[in-house]
Amino acid sequence: MNLPEKLEALKLVADDLPVPIIVQSVLDHSVVYMNKVGLGILGVDLKEMQAINPREYVTRYFNIDDDKDYAEKINKRLQEMSENTTSFFQQVKSKDGTWELYASNTKVFMKNERGDVTHLVTTASPLDPEHHITIKINRLMDDVRFLRNNALVFGKLSVREVEVLKLMALGLSSSEIAEQLFIALATVETHRRNIRKKLSLKNNYDAVKFAHAFNLL
Repeated sequence: MNLPEKLEALKLVADDLPVPIIVQSVLDHSVVYMNKVGLGILGVDLKEMQAINPREYVTRYFNIDDDKDYAEKINKRLQEMSENTTSFFQQVKSKDGTWELYASNTKVFMKNERGDVTHLVTTASPLDPEHHITIKINRLMDDVRFLRNNALVFGKLSVREVEVLKLMALGLSSSEIAEQLFIALATVETHRRNIRKKLSLKNNYDAVKFAHAFNLL
């Protein structure tokens, strides 16, 4: 079965399904097909979607940093010629500008005569924004982005500064930190100043955010 035939077979059922379905070219990641549910969420028609530059498609509808993560995962599967489904969470910007969380699954849709993968098919199931699992996933994804964006500045902290940061995040005062680490109060104050400067901390909430993202708590 060639690509047009396979797409026609998919179209017979795709619009009756309650989730977005997307077929993309492996060559340039362009969208070859998207069902009505997906197009409706994004507020475009199929011709417009097919004409969008693949890079613009990503920047317009997805978080770029997240896309890098699961794109690498999918590419690794392709290199292994795996037929398994690759699952991932992704945030999608809908036509009204709001971000919605989806549990997506991608697998091989089409191969050429040499056995090379040419197209992928993805289904994206929306997650209830009020569900406690969705809230936890969103928080986790935020932590991952924060970690990714701040890994370099965090790496500038000394081992002792990391220890002090952890205790700062726990709400300990300078005197309590000095007592727990067996160091002078003046030394603690110096560490706190250096930490605030290196991490550009504005308040204790920022310290807590770093501590959570880098598994200090």
